[in-house]
Amino acid sequence: MGGEKGFTLIELVVVLAIAALLLAVVLPFTFNRRGHDELAGGAREIASALRLARSRAILQNRPVRFVVDIENGFYRAPGASAAHAVPTGSHISLSTAQEEQINDTTGAIRFFPDGSSTGGGIGLSLGAERYDILVDWLTGGVSIHARTAVAAR
Repeated sequence: MGGEKGFTLIELVVVLAIAALLLAVVLPFTFNRRGHDELAGGAREIASALRLARSRAILQNRPVRFVVDIENGFYRAPGASAAHAVPTGSHISLSTAQEEQINDTTGAIRFFPDGSSTGGGIGLSLGAERYDILVDWLTGGVSIHARTAVAAR
């Protein structure tokens, strides 16, 4: 009959609670996806820089080194004007030949003029997600392998 039009306080609270619940469910997926995309992009950039280092060794007919600083989260391709940082929040690791260890936190992967290398791998991780960028010692070929840690039961 002559009632006022509008929403009651209870209706508004229910709508706000539903909206908050939806945001609580959707936002973590959005942020995780962004971190995933940045980590995948970082792995592709490192792989590309490694391939460039191999190409330089072949073209210049001399060995070149791809240097990784795990403490500060940087890598430097031969001929690069500056070191490149890994994606924010991610962790970089290096597996390389002992003779390529520069110090406790820095090492290199060396490429030779015939395309071969000292071999090794670079790990890039963020939370449970990890990418391994592997360098074959015989061919110098570079490959990327994605891994996700499985929760222990």
